[in-house]
Amino acid sequence: MPTTVGSTTRPKRRTILVGGLAAAGATLLPVARAKAALAYPFLLGVASGDPTPDGVVLWTRLAVAPLNPDGFGGMPGTPITVDWEVAADESFGQPIRSGSAVAQYPSAHTVHVEVDGLEPGAEYFYRFRAAGHLSPVGRTRTAPAATSAGGRTTVLTASCADYRIGYYTVYRHMADEHPDLVLFLGDYIYETYSSSSLRQHAPTYEVTTLADYRVRHAQYKTDPNLQAAHAAAPWIVVWDDHEVENNYAGMVRADASPPGDFALRRAAAYQAYYEHMPLRAAQRPVNQYLPLYRRLGWGQLATFHLLDTRQYRDDQACGDGIKVCADAKLATRSIMGVQQEAWLLNGLGQRLTT
Repeated sequence: MPTTVGSTTRPKRRTILVGGLAAAGATLLPVARAKAALAYPFLLGVASGDPTPDGVVLWTRLAVAPLNPDGFGGMPGTPITVDWEVAADESFGQPIRSGSAVAQYPSAHTVHVEVDGLEPGAEYFYRFRAAGHLSPVGRTRTAPAATSAGGRTTVLTASCADYRIGYYTVYRHMADEHPDLVLFLGDYIYETYSSSSLRQHAPTYEVTTLADYRVRHAQYKTDPNLQAAHAAAPWIVVWDDHEVENNYAGMVRADASPPGDFALRRAAAYQAYYEHMPLRAAQRPVNQYLPLYRRLGWGQLATFHLLDTRQYRDDQACGDGIKVCADAKLATRSIMGVQQEAWLLNGLGQRLTT
């Protein structure tokens, strides 16, 4: 359901903890590129995320065959220049910013553009162009200025989206709400195998490799309703467990099936997650870790503390069942890890003193 935070009259600041809980116009972009012999590459749509008062992240991934088992979306093994444009209107009659990025084969031709120099609290439209093809148009907005009261803000939340058991119609309704912001709280994909379900996962088995995770993410992003929700507003995302494996904790698995090196599997899942989310370079995976927890402000109305409750957590005490044992009472146990806890407490303390 849509959640409206604040109001038009003296909004109070909200401190929000977010953690894992369960087409195109005919105008050419400014930078011309020769048309290449490439089929339409924007089959996974566009997205934006992590808005600041002066900028936002723009995302897309080039893929002409998204479910190709090798994980590279049927793309050639060469870099491709992708032009991007931001405008104040949907017809792009008022261009604001433009530039180009290079989609690289090793990163599955994903693009993360960190646009800056925008006005705070403003609505913008964006699109991409590659190999003579124009992407769908996305709508985004910047956060209000730090000193702004923020005004009335519509925030929608979503989580736990298992492709096998539904058609994502709620995402279409989310897009129709024209929200200011979407918070995704975890389980963007499910790693599980296909069973007797409404729709079948691709691949049909439980994913464990980088190619597998890329295909699974691509399958989810082919859903037109999910694409519509991404194109409607900037998203702020965190994960839970199914982006890697059900009920994992740090480097500890819930079970040993399927077999394999879990550290390598987790690294592959983190890489694919970064590739498919509108995240900044600061969140790029490093040495099998992905620095996901971060803080975003929305004027004086809200501060979003984006929490990672999987990567640093202690394993569940007493096994995975609901049990009571001595280990469950240890004061040293943590769901966020010492460093993230200190970061969170520091951030909460700053808001209490301002």
